[in-house]
Amino acid sequence: MSSTKSPTTNVPALVSPEAVEAMFDAVRSVAEHSFFAMAEPQDASSFYETAGQVPKWLVATVEFEQGWLMGAVSCSLPERLAHRLFDAFTGRDPADPAPSTDLVHDLVGEFSNMVCGAWLTRVASSRTFTLTHPSVEPARALGAAGNLRLLVAINDLPIALDLHLQPAQGNA
Repeated sequence: MSSTKSPTTNVPALVSPEAVEAMFDAVRSVAEHSFFAMAEPQDASSFYETAGQVPKWLVATVEFEQGWLMGAVSCSLPERLAHRLFDAFTGRDPADPAPSTDLVHDLVGEFSNMVCGAWLTRVASSRTFTLTHPSVEPARALGAAGNLRLLVAINDLPIALDLHLQPAQGNA
């Protein structure tokens, strides 16, 4: 079934080269302004070589919805990077006792929430999206690749950002 008025004509292409650039700009902005960290794009071979040495990942996912469109942004990052981001964000001295797992997961969830919000603002600023509370899960490997995967290094540690898109149920 086709429609003469496609909903995709009303929203910027969310998997276009411009969307990839906007995703990187969102990650870089969040990393620099909130976590005092440097984000750089990574080529696949360098990224996967470094990622292969990561023993434990955290995958933080924020879902969003706007009318006919549902999606999620997932950030897969090494647990070691999560602790470094926690220290930078909170000002915790690395010599202090380690923060609880719940606090680190909360921070990683907030990181993904900030990236998702910054990205949506860049690609669809005239739209209002509903975001879910971030979910954070430990993993032994990267999260599943989405419709768009961006490979980045933050302070020389790998992070993969994945965009998963789907039509809202009942509006396909």
